[in-house]
Amino acid sequence: MNLGFDAKRAFHNASGLGNYSRFVIRTLADNFPESSYLLFNPKASDKWELNTNESIQEVLPPKNTWGSYWRSFQGNKKVNEFKLDVYHGLSNELPFGINSSKVNKVVTIHDLIFKRYPELYQAADRLIYDKKFKHAVNAADTVVAISKTTKLDIINFYGIPEEKIKVVYQGCNPLFYQKSTEESLRQTQEKFKLPANFIICVGTIEARKNGLQILKAIEHSNLDIPIVFVGKTTKYKERLLAEIGTTEKSKNKVIFIESANNEEVNNLYQLASISIYPSIFEGFGIPVLESIATGTPVITNKAGCFKEAGGDAAYYVDPANLEEFGAAIKLLTENTVELQRLKAPAFKHLENFKEAELAQKLMSIYKGV
Repeated sequence: MNLGFDAKRAFHNASGLGNYSRFVIRTLADNFPESSYLLFNPKASDKWELNTNESIQEVLPPKNTWGSYWRSFQGNKKVNEFKLDVYHGLSNELPFGINSSKVNKVVTIHDLIFKRYPELYQAADRLIYDKKFKHAVNAADTVVAISKTTKLDIINFYGIPEEKIKVVYQGCNPLFYQKSTEESLRQTQEKFKLPANFIICVGTIEARKNGLQILKAIEHSNLDIPIVFVGKTTKYKERLLAEIGTTEKSKNKVIFIESANNEEVNNLYQLASISIYPSIFEGFGIPVLESIATGTPVITNKAGCFKEAGGDAAYYVDPANLEEFGAAIKLLTENTVELQRLKAPAFKHLENFKEAELAQKLMSIYKGV
């Protein structure tokens, strides 16, 4: 089969949509090398090397063609030129005008947070997202939702028939299943000047990720353990700094790591006592799965999609309830029995995210099975 992908995020985004896009492309190519994978990239980039398999080919816009226009409005041209059997929009979008094509059209919808929490977005951005998402879910032959939670949102916000939507989970990078050497762990600990014991929160440092609640829960329960935030920063970091205070002691209790590669993030998970992911809302919550894969117990939000990511291997709280949140952090940093209770079901839970099975689900969609 000739499979075409909107691969903008795969080539240009370090996390989130980029990780998902790279996961899908790599997993499919590894499990179905007999197919051809055409990655449509609107602008050349050297951030990520994706042509790791003979069946993968990067396709750039023709000379003197505006990349954004080529991406959003020339879907039919790509279908015809490359004789595509499938066109898969990996990041919430399909080209306008592709409705008329007979190609099997698939789009992955990650979340509809801009509909659930409009206050987190600029009005202009909401309008653009709504136009693109509405077009994509209506133009697609199949809509892939990355969680059951997202599937319900697609039905409720856009009225898409349930039978048109297929839930296919995302797995995490295989690196997170690998135990690091003592030397590798030591190098990471020294590089970032980390204490012997700490808790970790991985993800963009923004309001939706709810990092401020971690600081408040730690203070509320009078806990004496450093927190390490790992992820790209936004203006929200200023709110965290204001909460931390200005004393040298308080500053040393909160560490920000804005840039770390996957190997280092894997090490950071393994070095941490526990990880915390108190996000208000996500489409799936991949850091929850990553933490479980590394063997580090995780505390996350009891609402939304997070039980899909964590199963019985995560500890769930209401992050808004500081008493409950703080007690959970205290329990998991002091009670080894509870830690082992969470680790016990991890292997069974991770069975739900086997790459070969996830790839097979996508290939079945492509073949119209």
